[in-house]
Order: sequence, then structure tokens, then C-alpha cells
Amino acid sequence: MLKRIIFSLILLIVFYRVDAQRNTSNYEIAYKKALQIYKSADFEKAQKEFEALCNNRVESPLVPYSFYFNALSSTKLHKYVEAKTTLSNLLALYPNWSQKEEIDYLFANMAFEEKNYVEALNIAQFIESEPFQDDLMEMKSFYIGQITSQKILQELIKKFPDERDLFEKKNKVVISTQTNSQALNIKQSKGYSNFGILLPLDIESLDSEKPRKNQYAVDIYQGMKMAKSALLKEGITVNLFTYDIANNPDEMMELVNNESFKKMDLLVGPLYAETNRVATAYCETNQIPIINPMSNNRKILDEYNLSFLAQPSAEMQAIKAVDFVRRQAFMGRNTAIYYTDSPNDSTMAATYRQQMEKVGYEVVKFEKILAFSDDIGSKLPINKVSHIFMATSDKKAGLSMITALNKKDYISPLVTTAEAFNSSNLSNGTLSGREVYCIDPEFVDLEKPEVDVFRKDYLSKYGIIPSYYAFHGYDLALFWGRILGRNSSDIRKSLDSRDSYKDIYNLSGFNYIKSQDNQVLPVTTFQNYKFVLAK
Repeated sequence: MLKRIIFSLILLIVFYRVDAQRNTSNYEIAYKKALQIYKSADFEKAQKEFEALCNNRVESPLVPYSFYFNALSSTKLHKYVEAKTTLSNLLALYPNWSQKEEIDYLFANMAFEEKNYVEALNIAQFIESEPFQDDLMEMKSFYIGQITSQKILQELIKKFPDERDLFEKKNKVVISTQTNSQALNIKQSKGYSNFGILLPLDIESLDSEKPRKNQYAVDIYQGMKMAKSALLKEGITVNLFTYDIANNPDEMMELVNNESFKKMDLLVGPLYAETNRVATAYCETNQIPIINPMSNNRKILDEYNLSFLAQPSAEMQAIKAVDFVRRQAFMGRNTAIYYTDSPNDSTMAATYRQQMEKVGYEVVKFEKILAFSDDIGSKLPINKVSHIFMATSDKKAGLSMITALNKKDYISPLVTTAEAFNSSNLSNGTLSGREVYCIDPEFVDLEKPEVDVFRKDYLSKYGIIPSYYAFHGYDLALFWGRILGRNSSDIRKSLDSRDSYKDIYNLSGFNYIKSQDNQVLPVTTFQNYKFVLAK
């Protein structure tokens, strides 16, 4: 889409001047060959050719251009991580290179491609040379023109009030939304709600005797079916429509263009990024809520203000963990923070660090660890801290941390994720004498009367003990059925009212007051061979 003719000519002029001043070397011959391959649009081959030429030990003014065209070839192949690494190396090795704004332009282009609009526009502000301005305007106009989310546009306008294209695009989106208002009013007055269930069911029937690949998805749906019956007793009618949606955006696109699908008032799922993106765009156009029942990725909330996470995001879990710690009588105002290699782990740890520093705690350690006691032990702080926080999705990490603490005779409380432990292998002796607390969004309190009733009803209906996902599906449908059934005309107002949270649920419930992220998070501790809610 982007035409870089001006900049390419500038670069080529430089190259020819170099050739005029020097005898042709082997490096220059190889460079010209790679450049011809790039111009022929064989970017895969060009990237490899330029990569071989990225050698700063060669004394040639063409070397930084090899880095640049290596990165440019990578962007054409959508290999943005590789391109950013190459450009970073170029800047580190040649900080005074004359074509610095070429690099900034490419960084901005990649940020737009990855929908990091704030980063892209920030970078673009630093490109001031006149020859770049027309191409910059074209690039910004193209990518901003693709934004369909009012929420994103409004946030960008606040940050970049001088970007005329943002205002123009916002006006188009507002007009589009207004044209749908009449249809929305009809939906809100019909006296019942249609829920579209977009899960990877991967089955031909809902026969409970048949083993399935994605049993969790079926459990969510079966829980929702039981909630439908419960809602009917409250005078709330919810119709459930199931769609077997995995990670095929073409199937999702076909579905949203189906006339019968336009009867939906709320979507649950899809679970995968590509199909969820299509569904979210559809929901924004029609101003209906979309709920992700499984994801902890807060980024999916950014594009639309009626998209919600049923489970707290990794960031929210960290924030609520900090709230829990502040209520405890831990000695001291410092902490050591560790995380394993999942992206969610590092996100949670980084948020925990930020929040802890915000409330005045000193972070004496912030390190990535392997889930082995020797590695953990080598990274423990020398002096005692008020508590240790470990963000992990590795079930080996919990016992490894306990082993490391025991070897060092370290008695600080441990705050971690429930995923750190395989609870079936735990005993009171394992954690004896230790304060261990787990942030556990999937906690089911078997002592709760509502849980006991649901277990019996589910067993009677399906012949099996309900999993966490069955409880989760039941609560999710119950909550959103009540939200739409009691006041479908203003969903945000209902979610911001404390009256919407007076009902009791099997699990820990929901809280979306001024949030799209569920703010309820159980914290548990191990007692009498089981996890129970911590005080």
C-alpha cells in the first residue's frame, strides 16, 4: 500500500555516488544483487541476501543499508519481530547513520500494522523532514481509516488532537452508529434475549456419553442451559443459539453476514483471536455486548467498550493480589517478584511491580526464573522481604519455590497463582509452617450451599459431576441474562449500579463497575488437604 519512491530514490542516489567514488568490491556486487532481488519483490530471498550482508566488520558505507533493507524485507513478509530486532541493531551499531528518519518511518509503519496506534503516532511526530510528510499523511490516513472502534478513536483524539484524519474518521463512525439506533430500539423491546454461543464445541451432538476434544466448551454450554431454566423462574427469557466456532475467521465472517444471526443480543466467545476480532467488530456495529469466557488477555477489551472478560485479566489479577497483600499483616514494605516464561506471567509480574511501587513498596528483586529449585534458590534475596510474589502458569514452579525457600530457611509468605501447584499432589506437610496464598480465578468453594445444589442438579441432568467450566457457564449466563432482562436499554448503567451485584452465584461473582474486566478474584490458602478462601 505504501509508496516509498522518494526515499528509495534518495537511497539509490547515495549508492551510485558511493560506486562512483570506489572500485567495485565483492561486498558491493553482493549488495547490488540483493537490491535487485528486493526490487523484483522476492522478499523472502532478499531478506536472506541482506541478512548475510549485515556484517559490521566490513568497512563499507553500504553495510547500514543492508541492515535497513533486511528489516524492510522482513516487514514485507510480516515478520515484525525480526524487523524490529534488525533495526535496533542498526541503531546500536550506527547511531549517527544519516537515514535515521527512514528507520523511524519503518517503526511507525510496523506499529500501525500491529494496531499499536498510540506508538505509531508518537513515532510519526518525530519525523520532521519535508520529503517524508506526504507519505506520512498517506500512511496515517490509510491506517486510521481502518479503525471501526469509536472507543479507540476517542482515546486517540484525546492524545492527538491535531490529527485531522482522526476527527473525520470519528464522524463517519458516529453516523454509522446512529443509523443502527432504530434497529437497536426494536431489539430492546422484544421481551427476551438471544445469546449467541460461539465456542469450539467440535461435536456432532451434545451426547454426554461421547468423549470430546473440547469438553470444557461443552461444559460451559451445558451450564448455560441450566441457567436458562433458572432465569425462566425469575421471569427472564433467554434463548441460546450455539455455533461451533474455532479459529477460522472466514467462517465467522460468513456467520455475521447471515440474516438470522442479526437477532443476537449478546455473544459469548469466540475464544480465538482472529474470530474474536471479527465478532467484536460485528458487536460494535450493532452495539451488543460480547463476553470472552476464558481469556485473561486485557488487550481484547481495547477495541470496543461493550466487550468483557468473564475471568479477570492478568493485569487485574495482579492489582487484586496487591489489594490482598495490603490487607495482610505482613512485616515490612518490600517484596521480591519472580515470573516464568509465559507472556501472561511476565504481564502479571510487571503489573504487580508497578502497583507495589505505586503504594510505596520497595521491589528488591524482579527476575525471570526457571521452574527448578536450584535456579530459584540462586535468585532469592539475601535479606528477608515482607513477601515473595511469583507469577507462573507452570505447575512445577510452586513446589520448586517451596523447596528453594526451605533450603535457604526462608520464611517469608509466598503469594502466587493457583497454577503453580498440582493440588492433587499436595499435602499439609508440604506446606507445613508456611504462609502460601494463591490467586485463583477458577476456585470452586465446595462448602458453599449454592454449589452443593448445583452439583446435585447437574449430576441429575447430565449424569456427571460438574467441572469448573460448567459452574462458570451457569454463572455467566445467569449474570448476563439478569443484566439484559432487567434493563437492556442501558447496559453500561446497569453494570455501574451496585444493585446489579446483590445476587449470589456459585463461584465468586462479577464486578464490572466502571470496568470491562471482572474485578472479582478469589485468593485461597491450603488447609486440611484442600484450598479454602483466605481471610
